[in-house]
Amino acid sequence: MLSASLRWSAAAAAALLLLAAHRSEAAGFAIFEQGARGMGFAGAYTAQAADGSAIFHNAAGIAFLKDRQLYIGGTLIRPSAAFTGAEPFPGPTVTEKGDVGLLVPPSAYYTHPFSERVAFGVGLHTPFGLETKWADPDNYSGRFISTRAALKGFSVNPTIAFKLEDRLAVGVGLDVRFSSLQLDRRVPVVNPFTQRIVDGAAVHLKSDTNTGFGFNVGVLAKPSETLSIGASYRHKVKVDYSGEATFEPLSTGNSDLDLRVRASLPSGALPLATSIEFPGFASFGFAKTFGDWTFEADVNWYQWNTFESLRLTFETDPRLNETIEEDYSNSFQYRFGLERVLNDSWAMRGGYFFDETPSPAASMSPILPDSNRHGFCLGGSWTSGTVRLDAAAWYVRAAERSTEGANRDSYNGTYKSHALTLGVSLGYSF
Repeated sequence: MLSASLRWSAAAAAALLLLAAHRSEAAGFAIFEQGARGMGFAGAYTAQAADGSAIFHNAAGIAFLKDRQLYIGGTLIRPSAAFTGAEPFPGPTVTEKGDVGLLVPPSAYYTHPFSERVAFGVGLHTPFGLETKWADPDNYSGRFISTRAALKGFSVNPTIAFKLEDRLAVGVGLDVRFSSLQLDRRVPVVNPFTQRIVDGAAVHLKSDTNTGFGFNVGVLAKPSETLSIGASYRHKVKVDYSGEATFEPLSTGNSDLDLRVRASLPSGALPLATSIEFPGFASFGFAKTFGDWTFEADVNWYQWNTFESLRLTFETDPRLNETIEEDYSNSFQYRFGLERVLNDSWAMRGGYFFDETPSPAASMSPILPDSNRHGFCLGGSWTSGTVRLDAAAWYVRAAERSTEGANRDSYNGTYKSHALTLGVSLGYSF
C-alpha cells in the first residue's frame, strides 16, 4: 500500500509541475501586468508605443520612441481564493481558503534609437508565473495534492525595430526564458491498524533554474495621426527542467508505522526531469484618438493546446515515471482601454477585459482554480519634463466554477477567486 502511495505521489507531482506554471491575472498563467500605462488600458496596448513596454506588447513599437528611454516598475498582486468541497471527497462541509500573500513581478525596459529608422531595446519581464498556498497546510484537505507550488523566473528580451516607412514599423526580439519550479505536498499512507489515511511523508520537488529560447515579432502601422493598428506574436518556449525530489518522513503517531514508512521511502534526493512548453500568443489591436481621448481594443489568442500531457521522469527509479493528460484548449482574451489627457502633466485611464479559461473541469485543482475572468481597471499618469510616473489598479473577478465531479485527483468542489493588483512604473527620457 505504501509503495502505491509513493507512485501516486509522483504522478500527482507530475501534474502539479505542469500546473505550477499557473496563477496570475490572465486566464491560464500569463501575466499581463507589464507596465503601469498599459495596465491602465486593461492591457490593450498592442497598437500604441508610448513607452518601453512595447518590447513586450509589440516589438515594432520601439521604432516610434524618441530619445533613449528607461521604464522600470513592478506590480503588487494580492490574490484570494476559496473552495467548497463536494461529494464524495472532500465533502460539502469542507471549506478552504488560499494563503498566497503578496506577489511582486517586476519589469524593466531600455530603448535606444540608433537613427530615424532603427531602434534597439531590451526588456526584463515576467510573462508567466505562479505561487499558490492554502491555509493550515497540516489540516488542509487538499494537502496530498499540494501545500505550496511556485514557478519563478523571468525573460530577457533583446529587441530591434525598423521603420520601413514614416508610419510603418516592424520589430523582432529574442525571448530568453529563465525558470525554476518548486512543489511541496504530503504523501498519503493507510494506517493498517486503524484503516485511516494519515500523512506518511512530505515530498519536496525543486528544479534548478533552467533556460528556454523563443522569439517575438510585431508590426505597427499608423495610417493617420489619430489611428494606429498593431499585431504581434510571441512564440511558444519550451523549458526542460532538471532537479530533485526528496521524501521527508513524518510522524504518524504510531512507531511501527513510522518504521514501515521510513523503510519504504527513497533514500536521499532522486534526480528528476520534466518540461513545460509555455504557450505562444498573438495579439491584434487598434487605437483611435479623438481630441484628448484615446481608445484601444485588442484581441489576444493563446496557444494553450500545447498542454496536452506532461511526463515526469525519475532517472534512478523508472517505476515512478508517469504521463499526465491535461487537454488544455486554445483561448481568447478581449481587452478595451480608454484614456483622457487632462493637461500637459496629467492623464487618466480606465478599461475592462475578459479572459477565457483554457482549462477543462478535470484539470481544475488547488494549484489552478481557473475560470473565465473579468477585469476592471483604473490608472493615470503624471509627466514633468523627461520624467513620467504611471500607476494603475485592477480588480479581477473569476467566475465561480465547479469541477463537475470530474477532477483527475478526485478532489471535487467549487472554487471562487478574485485579485487586486497595483502597478507603478517610472519612465525617464535622456
